[in-house]
Amino acid sequence: MRMEKDSLGELPVPDEAYYGIQTVRCAHNYEVTDHTFNELPRVIRAMAEVKKACAITNAQIGALDPDKAKAIEQAADEVIAGKFSDQFPVNVWRSHGTGVNMNVNEVLANRANEILTGHKGYDAVHPNTHVNMGQSSNDVYPTAECIVIYRMIGEALESIRYMEDALYAKAIEFKNDVRIGRTCLQDAVPMTFGQVFAAWWSCLRRNRKRLEAYRSEEQSVILGATVLGTGMSTMPGYSEHIYENLSKVVGFEVRKATCEGEPVPDTALFDGSANIDGPMILTGILKGVACAGGKIGNDLYIFSSGPRTGFNEFILPAIAPGSSIMPGKINPYMPELLLQIMQAAIQADTAATWTINDGDLDLAPSSCASFMGEMEVLEMIAKGFKLVTDLCIKGIQINRERARDNAEMSTSLATMVSSLYGYPIGTKIAKMAYHEGISCKEAALREGLIEPEAAEELFDVLKLADRKATVEMFAKYGNLRKIK
Repeated sequence: MRMEKDSLGELPVPDEAYYGIQTVRCAHNYEVTDHTFNELPRVIRAMAEVKKACAITNAQIGALDPDKAKAIEQAADEVIAGKFSDQFPVNVWRSHGTGVNMNVNEVLANRANEILTGHKGYDAVHPNTHVNMGQSSNDVYPTAECIVIYRMIGEALESIRYMEDALYAKAIEFKNDVRIGRTCLQDAVPMTFGQVFAAWWSCLRRNRKRLEAYRSEEQSVILGATVLGTGMSTMPGYSEHIYENLSKVVGFEVRKATCEGEPVPDTALFDGSANIDGPMILTGILKGVACAGGKIGNDLYIFSSGPRTGFNEFILPAIAPGSSIMPGKINPYMPELLLQIMQAAIQADTAATWTINDGDLDLAPSSCASFMGEMEVLEMIAKGFKLVTDLCIKGIQINRERARDNAEMSTSLATMVSSLYGYPIGTKIAKMAYHEGISCKEAALREGLIEPEAAEELFDVLKLADRKATVEMFAKYGNLRKIK
């Protein structure tokens, strides 16, 4: 063990540790869960990238010794590459980033000292003076959050598009396979399975576009605001170079947050320090994406119910036994996963809403719940939507015979009769078909309403599922219409 000192006294630190006394204090004070930043390499990478960009900038403007800057950059590169992945024991539920910021500062400082002097310590590079130069936890950590979320949105979008493509392909595959539509789980009018998949595709696509449109918001950061937005402790030239340098380090454009028509300079930096409504906007969009998936999951649950006593119109790929007691039972695991992703998104959105309410005056220090929720949901979408696509959607088959029988025997086909003869006669046909166990076509023929040849076409369920074909039929048999 080695002894380290801070303003509160001395504490022992393991000799092999690259973190220091402030990390030890923070890790001890916040043992509220077993989850630490060791489990969040995305966040540690982003923090190290910010530190690297700051070291480059401070050296560029003459505020930091070039040799110290190079050592910090090398240490940061090693962290970015995944080295020292077990050196971040601060609990993830540690406020607004002070704990993890100092954890990263200490790891980089000790490693930079080791590079320059051959041993750990702060005699050459200090965690606050050098690594944290011109920075505050209040601008570094929110910037790292933006970097993480920007990347994760990209991964999620890729998975959403992957599911969209599969839904589109299924819509084409099943465009001529008819089923009975249902409203309130009751028989409605004929439609095709292709139309079902097309509607799912359209809903998912619409919500994906909203997420795409939002993504650029994460490229606007408040780095340089330091404590509250004033930029206290940044040296001349820092703000002019930091965003370009950070963009080069992370590999995509990062820009200073701005506010159009601002009443005072740097309004966006004060706004970004005091307000965290951004996560609520994002979680709302993610909730839309997840609920689009949840709708698909719910529908697949019902469509595939059975196999003997349910709808049994969809046949889902069997990926695992479904019961520890009932032999042969297969559960809809992938639709269930979509529902769980939806539930997680709703939970994250609620948490993000509450975090907005918990900010005080000039700083919103309680972003942890919203950030953790954003990351969890984005990861679940990125991984889960692809799993569902590969293990379920691509392999879906339909029970064509059962679905067509259901459509042809539905009493809702009396809608066609009512369109020609009026609602009362349509109702009479529906009741006759239901009570006598016959189709509406048979009932209409029995009542002498339609000639057999015309009935074959007018009760063709596939044509009735097509808007254009239906209109053409009514034009062809308009002479039968008795409604004036």
